[in-house]
Amino acid sequence: MFLKLLSYPRSLLGAILLPIHTVLCSAAMVICNILFNNRKLEDHIVEFWTRNCCRMFNVKVEVKGLENRPDGGFLYVFNHTSFFDIFAMNGWLGSFRFGAKIELFSIPVFGAGMRRAGILPIARNRRDEVFKVYQAAEARIKAGERFALAPEGTRQKTETLGSFKSGPFIFAISAKAPIVPVIVKGAAAIMSKGQLVPNWGVWSRTITLEVLPPVSTEGYTIEDRPILQEKVRKMMEPYFAVDNF
Repeated sequence: MFLKLLSYPRSLLGAILLPIHTVLCSAAMVICNILFNNRKLEDHIVEFWTRNCCRMFNVKVEVKGLENRPDGGFLYVFNHTSFFDIFAMNGWLGSFRFGAKIELFSIPVFGAGMRRAGILPIARNRRDEVFKVYQAAEARIKAGERFALAPEGTRQKTETLGSFKSGPFIFAISAKAPIVPVIVKGAAAIMSKGQLVPNWGVWSRTITLEVLPPVSTEGYTIEDRPILQEKVRKMMEPYFAVDNF
């Protein structure tokens, strides 16, 4: 009971500090990118930002299956329910860059930090623009960069697997990049869609990330996209059966 009561001021304090911490890390990203343009240094900033976002709300992260990550460039696809998906994955799954809705890039300082970090701007309602972004990123993934996209296209309200969009799979096929599914559990309970204060009334929670074996895109054409999409979905679906929660 004491820890539950203590969680309320902790969460309020975290909610105040989170945007300040985010602005400072975003400014550091802009400055470091301009002065040094060093990916490892920028990755340290991302890791520092996201791990501290979790620490503020006493969120622990457990990771399974890191050995499943292939060498070189690949695409993470993951079930998306919370901003804490982003914090957990960026803090504990190594160097990669997310695709983020383009509206976030208009936030002062934070938007500039995302652009400097190489985050992909996704205009959800402008399909042609999205595919131009993917096309421009193909060279980066072929050069060994890694990305993460939510195949559902938006956050789900609960930890269920929503319908998949075609974009991430077309991107992976075009870039000839393996797809690495990631199962995220526990993030929705911390801060679900529409919730303002994380971990309200709970002292500590744990997010589990499970990295599944990679799915090769070799031999697939754009016309084969539904087959690849269904293959990845069938790999992820068993983790959302009622018995697994």
